[in-house]
Amino acid sequence: MQFKPYLALLPLLVSLNPNLLQAQVDRTVIRGTVTDPQGNRIPQSRVRATLKSTGFERETLTTPDGAYELLGLPPGAYSVAFSKPGFADSIAKNVEQLVGQTRTLDIRLDVAHGKDQTTVTESLIELDKVDATVGTAIELTQLNDLPINGRGWATLTSLAPGAIDNGAGDQRTIRFAGHGLDDNNLTLDGIDATAVWNQEQREYMRLNIPLDSIQEFQVQSQNFGADAQSGTAGGQVSVVSPSGTNGFHGQVFDYFRNNSLDTRSPFDGSSPDPFLLNQFGAGFGGPVVRSKTFFYVDYEGLRQRLDGTQIGLVPSPAFIAQAAVASPALLPVLQAFPAGTSPTSTPAVWNYQASGRQVDNEDSGMVRIDHYFSDRTTAFIRFSTDEAVESIPSGNLIVQTRYDTKFNNGVISLSHALTPSLLNDFKFGVNQSIYHQANASPLPFGVSVSGFSPLTGSTTSDDPSKSFDLIDNFSWARGRHVLKFGFEARALSINQGSSSSGTLTYNSTGAFSANSLGSATYTALLPLVRQRKTEYFGFVQDEWKATASLTITAGVRYNVFNALHAINNEDAPFDFGTCGGYCPGTAPFFHPRYNDVDPRIGIAWAHGDTVVRVGGGIYHTDGQVDDQDLPINNIVQRYTFSNTAFPALAYPLTPFLEYAEAGGLGVVTPRDLDRNRKDAYVASWTASIQRKLPWNILGTATYLGNKGTDLLTTTYTNLVNPQTGVAPYPAFGPVTWRGDVGNSTFHALQLNGRRAFQNGFLLSVNYMWSHSINDGSIGGGESDTPQDSFCRACDKASSDDDIRQVFNLSAVYQLPFGAGKRYLTSPGLARTVLGGWALSTIATAQTGLPFNITITRSNGSVPGGLAIGGEDRPDLVPGVSLTPPGGSTPRQWINPAAFSTPANGTFGNLGRNDFRAPGISDVDLSLAKDISLMERLKLRLRADVFNVLNRAQYGAPNANLSASNFGVITSTISSYATGRGTPREFQISAKISF
Repeated sequence: MQFKPYLALLPLLVSLNPNLLQAQVDRTVIRGTVTDPQGNRIPQSRVRATLKSTGFERETLTTPDGAYELLGLPPGAYSVAFSKPGFADSIAKNVEQLVGQTRTLDIRLDVAHGKDQTTVTESLIELDKVDATVGTAIELTQLNDLPINGRGWATLTSLAPGAIDNGAGDQRTIRFAGHGLDDNNLTLDGIDATAVWNQEQREYMRLNIPLDSIQEFQVQSQNFGADAQSGTAGGQVSVVSPSGTNGFHGQVFDYFRNNSLDTRSPFDGSSPDPFLLNQFGAGFGGPVVRSKTFFYVDYEGLRQRLDGTQIGLVPSPAFIAQAAVASPALLPVLQAFPAGTSPTSTPAVWNYQASGRQVDNEDSGMVRIDHYFSDRTTAFIRFSTDEAVESIPSGNLIVQTRYDTKFNNGVISLSHALTPSLLNDFKFGVNQSIYHQANASPLPFGVSVSGFSPLTGSTTSDDPSKSFDLIDNFSWARGRHVLKFGFEARALSINQGSSSSGTLTYNSTGAFSANSLGSATYTALLPLVRQRKTEYFGFVQDEWKATASLTITAGVRYNVFNALHAINNEDAPFDFGTCGGYCPGTAPFFHPRYNDVDPRIGIAWAHGDTVVRVGGGIYHTDGQVDDQDLPINNIVQRYTFSNTAFPALAYPLTPFLEYAEAGGLGVVTPRDLDRNRKDAYVASWTASIQRKLPWNILGTATYLGNKGTDLLTTTYTNLVNPQTGVAPYPAFGPVTWRGDVGNSTFHALQLNGRRAFQNGFLLSVNYMWSHSINDGSIGGGESDTPQDSFCRACDKASSDDDIRQVFNLSAVYQLPFGAGKRYLTSPGLARTVLGGWALSTIATAQTGLPFNITITRSNGSVPGGLAIGGEDRPDLVPGVSLTPPGGSTPRQWINPAAFSTPANGTFGNLGRNDFRAPGISDVDLSLAKDISLMERLKLRLRADVFNVLNRAQYGAPNANLSASNFGVITSTISSYATGRGTPREFQISAKISF
């Protein structure tokens, strides 16, 4: 592996200087100026910050112009002391530092006239006077108190400015500022915490980072600085794990729910689906050596069972009998469909409705040890592990999919202040994701029949992957400047394999009965192929406080993503553009780029309680690593058969496979990866005004925009030329092509209000109006295949994730009764009954997602001779509304009379994503009661209600015009038992903490 030289150097680095390490993403900064009563700046003033929980201290002296910077501070509550001979000491208490925060703390020292000390309490509301980043920090109160359906921490990222959620509120449904899913970046204590070959962890992994393994986290949606880790253009999510403190502390908890008090979904029977969920765990931390060494460990597990309702369309008994007589070879396929439960208006089609059980088991744990060598040198080591096993119905019928995913993540981190103004951080981390999927199906291949619900084939896939991170950063405060520069090397180890697979596609129920295939595919077993690459990143950034009110943060980042390569050359690069087909065996997957230079700038001007910020930058991104591995797929047989070339195409495929294996022309379909591909990049810009408002609320109005260039594009090549009737390379069939040539734009207006938790009240409210447009190229890991492979620009339309309006609100309110509150502070019955109550809520609302209206067509009826399932669109009938007469309802969301079948040899004229699904709104509530059992022992009893108003969270309708249930909504936005999209559910819990 290319990374081995770095691994060999690690013990040497630690032994020579154990005081090196720790990345800045999980650290904070306090900066400011010290002046006298006349406003003159005071040089050589001593500034010392002390972390209350552990006693950690960091000290510096003010510069000749009275400025100071305290770098590399762990998040937490500080007291900051200021002193200078001849002046009275001053102490700022309760300085709460959130992850990634740079706080400006200006202090005035009075002349010492017998007055020894002044004390100020620093407000938790803090204007951002440093840069133009769009984002927020999620603080501990939100993690502990907000009603999170399923206790998945990623749900809270949707509350950040710039976030949109297109599904259940998990890692795979939340995006930022118009970017693709795999443009997001997730770090845990500064170390890569993605799924490696995909950026985001699987949606069923709720405990890969449990809530009690998080101290707080930061979300940066856009315009982050050059010092942001790795190379992505989307949201940067930085999670910080908790450490032990000087006092022993811990908790034991259990969250429980079942269907006894739940309501049913709109697609259930007369009663709610049977449901059982139990989430339980414990955490414990404290000192090993007081003020020196600390530990924290935790465990969380969940056990979940849900019987959902499967709704689909299957062959009727009469159809099965007729087809079995007409085409006896189809009998195994016909028998694979489950029996229907009721007829439809179409004689060949019956409804299918039955229960489908979803089973989830997950166990997660973490251990962290911190050690303070001195005030200048700290270190910690952490290891986290999680395994999630899920069995869930696949599709609408009887196929069951089993997932087994493991997540392991560890870091060794040290931090050393070489001088009070120069900090060196170094980290070494490992991130591992082991993914296994198996489909349990009666058929070894998938079957798609226009008019029936599809059947998934019995297949398996394995993706055990890992990454190694080596990070070394410096921060240097010098006068009015804070210089930051650093280097990161990330070695990726991607291993992938899968079983043989195939699909049978019939264009109509009549064609199915006659066993007349429209197309078929076959892919042989892919043995586990080992792939490697190493990425390199470097940056320089200057945070310049040009004047007392103006700060300019400018930097540049350099990225080298490199190309994957397969161990032992177990690959076969294929590219018509550079090789005319198969490339030589030693050819690289593609040609890496070495010119990814990303300048970035942010300007903040402060005046009183107002800050105006502008910024912009270039952001190159590697996207999804899984989109770069096409050459390994070409080492096994891949065939595609079409009825245009084989009019007698039918099941079984034996004679056609024999033709292909004998070297027959026009059926071999390798995967084409553009070897001249460019690295995708986004140009981003923003302008905002921020102001302190009454009631300690920080209000922000922001315009942000971005332009994506060279984005992921998926399409087909080697199609039949409509003019000549011949494909450019007759030896091959239609070939999937992947490159980076797409474009996108995003514009948004955001209004945000935030009150940090103080005096028992927290409030966060966000509204965004936005429009996201692309040509099917969404971003990392996401791309629509164009209807017309000869005209990608013809698919320019609203993005799949274009949610025009988004609103969310989260709040925590502790009633003002009891010890430490405003009322009923004295012991007694009233304080016991009325004290310790807390209310919290999350409320969301958004407009509907766009969706594509399609029609099933034969290969011979479209230009190019390849009908792309799920992409071919009908014609729009002039003058007829897409909305049904009387309005859209779940039973008929789209007007079928608005469409017609295109003429042979033409594409439909309906635009991509021309209609929208229902909007979504949801309110979750929590009520908690804290009961003091002993001086340091507390019991919290809590009840959560999700989807309080029991509003049906409908998904998109069936949008295939050829289906008998076209326009009918048959599902909610999520089939999962937790997260957004469930009917009203109740949960009770108990937590003992000390």
